Amino acid sequence: MKSKLLLSILFLTIIACGTDKKEKEPVNISNTSEISKEYTTSDFRKKGIHSNLNLTSEAQWDSINKLKHHYKLASKHHLRKEYRTFGWHLYSSGSAYKSYNFSLLWGISYFSYQVNPETGSYKNIHQWKTTALIDSAKIHQCKVFLSVSNFGSKNNSKFLSNPKAQETLIDSLTTLLKLRNADGINIDFEGVPKRSKQDFSNFLINLSTKLRASNSKYLVSLALYAVDQNKIFDIKTINPYIDIYTLMGYDYYGSFSDQAGPISPLNSSIQWGENSVAHSIDYYLDQGVYPNDLIVGLPYYGGEWQTKTVSIPSKTDHFIKHYSYTRIKEIIESNHVEVKYDTISSSAYSVFKDTEDNPRQIWFEDSISLSHKYDWIKSKKLSGIGIWALGYDHGNPELWHLLANKFGGEKE
Repeated sequence: MKSKLLLSILFLTIIACGTDKKEKEPVNISNTSEISKEYTTSDFRKKGIHSNLNLTSEAQWDSINKLKHHYKLASKHHLRKEYRTFGWHLYSSGSAYKSYNFSLLWGISYFSYQVNPETGSYKNIHQWKTTALIDSAKIHQCKVFLSVSNFGSKNNSKFLSNPKAQETLIDSLTTLLKLRNADGINIDFEGVPKRSKQDFSNFLINLSTKLRASNSKYLVSLALYAVDQNKIFDIKTINPYIDIYTLMGYDYYGSFSDQAGPISPLNSSIQWGENSVAHSIDYYLDQGVYPNDLIVGLPYYGGEWQTKTVSIPSKTDHFIKHYSYTRIKEIIESNHVEVKYDTISSSAYSVFKDTEDNPRQIWFEDSISLSHKYDWIKSKKLSGIGIWALGYDHGNPELWHLLANKFGGEKE
């Protein structure tokens, strides 16, 4: 697919466009970004670039990812104490962590312990037992979490109705955290059905209570949906048992959207609809999440659509693919595609036509759009920001420089 894309954009015709075009299509907020009621984010976000492979070592992932070089940034900055910067490392990113600036990260979560919903044991924990990522993080006093993932209505319903499986999971997590001297877990259960709401709350309470009984210093963090349409999270009930909430502030537009648009729009608008990062934050704060417990996850990836027109916004013909920040930058730089900025959503985008004259749009985040979002998050006095996912910017230092500028202080 990548090679076909490269061939198709060798002779791109750059189309000048902006949000002030007269040929804009009318926007209907009710259907611009219909996120599934049983929320599950994209396969790209959940599993990484090569979701169909089952490799068993970091070296194998490095080979597939063509990761040959590491770029060690000089640690001239340290993370300021008032902020939490939190990043996820996907197993499929291999040894990309060798380029991470851990001194700018408060916490990192290894993704993931994939729950077997029938037993509670893991389908896979990948390289958790052996990865040097954990040792590298701890040298820099960066906290280490193990992500715990379960996706889909059936899987969650099955697991949450099975007390024995839940006890197995808790026992397994206790063992695995102790094995690597880790600091806690990040629960990422997506697609929890409405009927399982109470079971989900009970599970979180039981999990938190028993983990802390084994080690009082363990931290329990919980991933929140961008849009909780079924109101799965009973915040006031679970608040005493959750240390940190990580908002999944992405996938507001995707393969489900009938128009191309920002993956992570900052504000609600007539043009892009009600669903936005700001709207999500306001919702969870209203539900009882404390501002200093909320980390706002933002994407280091984007999406490409074939669209009906070159206007912004435009109806889609079909969704093409998600790309990492590095891949998007390669496409833009090698083919001289112009980057534009949508001030309404505070997002970056490019519009062009392929060799068959089909309009295409890529929406993503870069140092300019993220800078604006970081400033906004800081102004709201929230705990900090999250990165989905670390390694998606491999070989490009500007996003690390931005973290240093916004959340770091110079070392003495």
